Amino acid sequence: MWGPGRKELDTIAARAGCRVTATSELPGGRRAYDVSCRSGPARVRLLVELARADAMTPQVRRIAEAVAGAVGGGERETAAALHKLVRDGVRFARERRETFSPTMWTLAIGIGDCDDSARALAALLWSIGYRVRFATLGDPATHVAAQVKLAGRWHWAETTLAAQLGEHPIAAARRLRAARGDIYAAE
Repeated sequence: MWGPGRKELDTIAARAGCRVTATSELPGGRRAYDVSCRSGPARVRLLVELARADAMTPQVRRIAEAVAGAVGGGERETAAALHKLVRDGVRFARERRETFSPTMWTLAIGIGDCDDSARALAALLWSIGYRVRFATLGDPATHVAAQVKLAGRWHWAETTLAAQLGEHPIAAARRLRAARGDIYAAE
């Protein structure tokens, strides 16, 4: 199974202040769930709980351990390699309605929105002992990204655009627009 079953998901959602509203069938007999939350903070609480559940799966841990082994296991190098894996391996796509997809599904199909890619990165990092949190942008929140604690400091780990580990999502977006030569009168 690539994520919590329906009963476990119902419990997780209720604990976060959310509820499962629909089930979508995915190829291979897997499912994704549409979830409605009372507030933005409730959605983030749900995302935390789902990423923590994903981090407990053997498949997620195996991927994280393989990446850590390939880069020699240094703290920053491993975090950067996992960040790159998700950033470069999951293409950003908007959803018509909010669907929370399991980490392994997101990695397998290589498509997700900001919460899917942030969840995947957080699960990978948590599975091998990193401290991770989620941060939102906008009021109300319109974007979420993971942050990872390295050497006692929190670092952005934006995965929906070509941000470097530690680069704030807005700074990365500005840098990328400038590199393309776009001109914006006001931001």
